[in-house]
Amino acid sequence: MSYISTSDISDKIADGFDITPYILEADQAVEDLAERVGVRTVSDIKTNPVHYKIRRYATVYSLMRLCQDRIGAINPDMPESNKYLIQYGMYKKELDSLVQQIGARMFTGDISSISDRVSSVEIWRG
Repeated sequence: MSYISTSDISDKIADGFDITPYILEADQAVEDLAERVGVRTVSDIKTNPVHYKIRRYATVYSLMRLCQDRIGAINPDMPESNKYLIQYGMYKKELDSLVQQIGARMFTGDISSISDRVSSVEIWRG
């Protein structure tokens, strides 16, 4: 099951790269996170629609992994100016924040009131 598609990846850092392998890896990361928050089986994950934060988690995970693989490919003598290293740090921070915000009910679609959602707003630039 794919939780995102290439059309969900709009960050220019991915331009010119085949992002498909990272999306496939992100799918596995989503299922791992679901298990960690208490969703027992993949079939319990609601996919129509996939909750926004879960889609965002998969998108950020994909981009983070792309950047991780590209670190050092440009400007190996000046790692602090490496755009992939910089973006990796931003994506990692956002991913860590999303992990704290995503709960089992977001995976299963059992959100019946606003109190079932996590109320945390953070702004990220990519």
